[in-house]
Amino acid sequence: MEKRYSINDEDYSYMELGDVLDALDCDGLLEVGAVYYEADFQPMTITNLMRADLLLEQADEAGYDAVGDCWDNPFLAVGAEARRELQDLLNAWAEKHVDVSGYYEIVGNPRQWTVNADDLPANT
Repeated sequence: MEKRYSINDEDYSYMELGDVLDALDCDGLLEVGAVYYEADFQPMTITNLMRADLLLEQADEAGYDAVGDCWDNPFLAVGAEARRELQDLLNAWAEKHVDVSGYYEIVGNPRQWTVNADDLPANT
């Protein structure tokens, strides 16, 4: 797991605390009380991106849109074993054809921090 930092709680593009302090300084915001964020990240995996349950729900909605109220939700009626089988197929396909190795996902909740006097360079 890696820590990343942000000055807006959206773009966690800073790898070190010093980088986020430099970014605040470049924006003219480096002062005691300035807010920055820290979050834990891990490499993204395919498993949570291609979800069988969502695919089945989408197929079921398409069936309803095509035939209306007589649709009896056959895609949602499949059992747990069939859902696992579809998930395994989706995972195998994605592992073969999709590269997400350059992406990271946040783990847990970001933490808000404030700059204190010890964080400021001696000449400010």
